[in-house]
Amino acid sequence: MAANLLTSVHDVLMPTIGGGTAGLVVDTRLSQDSTVSVLILEAGRANLNDNSINARSDVRYVWKTFFRLDYDWRFMTVPQKHNHDTAFYWPRELRREGPWGLIFYVFTQPPASDIDAIEKLGNPGWNWDTYLRYSRKSERFAPPSAQEAAAERLHFDPAHHGTDVPISTCYSPLRSGWDSLYQDTLGKLGLPPARDATQGDGNAAWMATCSVNPEILRGALDLDRDLTLVCAGSRTPQCFSGVLKNASGDLIGSGVEFVHEGKTYTGCAKREVILSAGAIKTPQILEFSGIGNPEILAKVGVTPRVDLPNVGENVQEHIFTALAFAQRSRNYNTQDPIADEAVLKEQLRLYTEHKGLFLLSFLGIGTGSLARLSPDGAALTASHAARIHATPAETRPGIAEQYALQLDKLSAGTASLEMVSMSMYLSRPNLPEPGKKFITIVSILNHSWSCGAIAIHAGSADPLAGRGCTDGLRQICKTWPSWWSLVRRLCKTSPLGDIIAREHNLGPEVQTDEELIAWIKQYTNSIAHTSGMCSMLLRDKGGVVNRRLKAYGTHNLRVVDLSILPLHIGAPTQTEQAADIIKGII
Repeated sequence: MAANLLTSVHDVLMPTIGGGTAGLVVDTRLSQDSTVSVLILEAGRANLNDNSINARSDVRYVWKTFFRLDYDWRFMTVPQKHNHDTAFYWPRELRREGPWGLIFYVFTQPPASDIDAIEKLGNPGWNWDTYLRYSRKSERFAPPSAQEAAAERLHFDPAHHGTDVPISTCYSPLRSGWDSLYQDTLGKLGLPPARDATQGDGNAAWMATCSVNPEILRGALDLDRDLTLVCAGSRTPQCFSGVLKNASGDLIGSGVEFVHEGKTYTGCAKREVILSAGAIKTPQILEFSGIGNPEILAKVGVTPRVDLPNVGENVQEHIFTALAFAQRSRNYNTQDPIADEAVLKEQLRLYTEHKGLFLLSFLGIGTGSLARLSPDGAALTASHAARIHATPAETRPGIAEQYALQLDKLSAGTASLEMVSMSMYLSRPNLPEPGKKFITIVSILNHSWSCGAIAIHAGSADPLAGRGCTDGLRQICKTWPSWWSLVRRLCKTSPLGDIIAREHNLGPEVQTDEELIAWIKQYTNSIAHTSGMCSMLLRDKGGVVNRRLKAYGTHNLRVVDLSILPLHIGAPTQTEQAADIIKGII
């Protein structure tokens, strides 16, 4: 880091903690005002021109970033009693542009009802119509040719896509060859083709776009030239600083403290401090800044500044398992041949020429409700609703309202189940057979009924310490056997079933509901779409920030990342709306 950059930090008007997608998009918009200077503090490295990230679709390369301190925070949950006391790996990328590599650069949208639920929880203006308007503003979509769209069934509505910066999107330039078979089979199960992935109807099948610049075939955010981005590359501790309070008693943030090469610096805030460190690190930074539950803070020697007990509560997550199926033919494109080192070397060479298997990305997505897709789905849905009604009311504030909205969506048949096709082997525990090609169906539960909490580990005041999710995040629902049985039925149904030779995982040894539940408990995991820990709710309903993203009890601290979502949605979202809120446009 240049010395003159560090000395200029004290003149910054808006310091932002976190150089992921959310922080970069918001600060790009803020810096369009020539009177605003922005400093972005990123604990990870820039990792520019790094094929472990740029070769986005190859699982061998993407997964090389997991468990490495230069790419990943390496979080683990506490042992989960509903999952044989297993402590699950909770990946969280540690680098500029954040989680795009971890989620394979997929760009898609949630159902409209998911977004409208945010407004119903006390946040006027946070609805589907507003969301779609800002989503178009955030995207620069490169449409396929008419010939390509017709041949590959790439349905899209130009009116629902944007042409502006900062996020480039396109369809993957290489496809498996069996994507249309997957779409046809989903149609037989009751999921019609979507007119566009942004149409807001979750009960549909579509081909997803990628957050990739089609000119360079890499994930890219187009950043404003006036941004100052500090990539410390040292898992840098950071905290919000401020001791003064205004006439209303709200804490005034004076800046952000951060450490670089063993020395502490302060980025002064003359207007706002923006906290965009991700759903796990954001509540931790709040707590180490003295904002949170006083009892938790006192245990680790942090002086409470703002009594905000719901920081770190209401954790919600998408959870998944992956089922792998061996293909009958080797004529389709998959990532499996890259397991051979000679093939890998050749594919890396082809990638530099914008050719080869590294351009292959998964595209096929189907989402729906169990009531719509499974023969016994309606009965299971009614039974599940009855159990929820019969369960004693939660004591945590705001949970009753969230459950009521969940039940409304369940009764309305809103999509909460997702099936994503992948042209590679991505499953466990059975290992792939060398020389074979596979189809993996990733089965995702987008709306869980269990919530957890995270907090500073008792006895540890180390900002670099891991974060544990309290028990309950992965409570197994009785509807799950029908859901995973549905995936099995999908892969036995023509035309997709015609190209499948056999099921590799789960495997023939898993047949009964009891065996299936035991398998799910052992092999389910987080898909790293965590939300809820700084929920945008009324303060007496468990809120941490208000609808203008300002943390309660503070004058100028805003949170801009997925931690603000009070009720989980079907896909990660955009942050353009936050920029206009901070600028005072809305």
